[in-house]
Amino acid sequence: MLFSIPIAYFLFSPITGREIITAFLWLIGLILSVFLHEVGHALAAQLVGVEVKSIVIWLLGGFTNLSHPARKPTQNLAIFSAGPLVNMLLGFSFVVAYILLLFGFLPFELNPETYMWGQTLANLCFSLALANIILVIFNLLPIYPLDGGNMMRSMMEMFFGRSNADWITLLISAPLLIGLIAFGIFTHDYLLLASCVLIGLAVGTLNHSFLRRLNLGINYLFRRSGYYYLQGDYDRAIQEYTRNIEREPGQVNHYLGRSACYLNIFQKERAVADVERALKLNPDNAIAIQLRGEIFAMEKNYDAALDYSNRAQAINPHWAVPYFDRGSVLLDQRDFCAALAELDKAVSLPPPFPLFHVLRSLNHFILGDLEASHRDQDAAMRLSPTDALVMSELNLQICEGYLNWADDYYGRILTRDPRHALALQGYADACRANLEHVRAIELYTRAIAVNPREARLHFGRGKSHLALNNAEKAKADFQQVITLTDKLHLKRQAGELLGNIA
Repeated sequence: MLFSIPIAYFLFSPITGREIITAFLWLIGLILSVFLHEVGHALAAQLVGVEVKSIVIWLLGGFTNLSHPARKPTQNLAIFSAGPLVNMLLGFSFVVAYILLLFGFLPFELNPETYMWGQTLANLCFSLALANIILVIFNLLPIYPLDGGNMMRSMMEMFFGRSNADWITLLISAPLLIGLIAFGIFTHDYLLLASCVLIGLAVGTLNHSFLRRLNLGINYLFRRSGYYYLQGDYDRAIQEYTRNIEREPGQVNHYLGRSACYLNIFQKERAVADVERALKLNPDNAIAIQLRGEIFAMEKNYDAALDYSNRAQAINPHWAVPYFDRGSVLLDQRDFCAALAELDKAVSLPPPFPLFHVLRSLNHFILGDLEASHRDQDAAMRLSPTDALVMSELNLQICEGYLNWADDYYGRILTRDPRHALALQGYADACRANLEHVRAIELYTRAIAVNPREARLHFGRGKSHLALNNAEKAKADFQQVITLTDKLHLKRQAGELLGNIA
């Protein structure tokens, strides 16, 4: 907010002592108005049971850092309405003060010096009233993440559900933001244009694919290990995490990142070793505890998995992942009603993950609620078709024993679009996971006809050919993988399978 000092100087151009005091008081009033706006958010959040971690005041305004969003859209609506309401009250108070000074004090003041100070104070009250009105108007614009955009999103969620609310908010915010940018260019308001850049990035996060690209860009610039992990290039990510560990051996997140990479290439012992190192460095790290629980779940040690999920949730009670993992374990234990309750809680907490909806779709399908199952399938597709349809090798166990659900899930999409490459790939993977290799090969072949340069299709088909003892066809597919992919772990795995065939 120190940048507000030259702004105040530009507005008031003070020369005399009274003008300098006026500019200083205006600056204090503006910062106080922004601060009280955020206090309004903070008090409303606390009233609905959301912990406030901090309030930040900066050049472009302020924001209240909450421990987690409110669970109910009505609560979010109350939180985001509180800030503009405070500015309305402040604006009204300054107008009242202006009227009292103008009509109740100045006409009766005979001392010239006192009269001049009274007039200065009246003008200051009018200016601060105008500033608060501008803050109200700007913040109530229905553009995410401004208060008006968040209020609109909360109302859309009440009527249309969370994933639809994001799309509606995006469709309304984008053209209005373009209009705001045009206004900033027309008025040469460079501070507004700077705000629009940040607002534009925030608007984009409502779209899952844009958010992924933004994360990729940030990780590429500042954390190359995370970039390779998000790209699914696990061997290169492991190399980067190893370099990070050598530079910062006391940093827990490097071990956790490398552990997740090892899990995705099925090197479980190394994954466990890294998680254990992370837990020695920080026994209360919720991510490390949860990751250890997930490994226990992979080993079918369900009691330990549930215990670790409970421990992670006790540390971070508003984190969705422990609910999801408990739901997964209970689903494996065929306690479908209890699993559904956990998955409901996971889906209710931000941020939205397509896989959460996919697993809940399976749960609804098992319980015979086909309509609810389809709603979750559609919600996952709206979030990200790629993540909804194509599971990692690590997550393919979800489909094991539930090919009838996969028939329904992928069949709905392929009925509408028989050449949907992602649906064909996901369906083929599900068939392979259920040892239906003939069907898998047919689906992989259809997918390859649509997307011939996707190495994972050749890799999956090669595995199914190998399972059916079609050695020559498997070799051809694995050679294609080595030719097409730039991911080191796929090249290595295809090379190892080729060596076994030879």
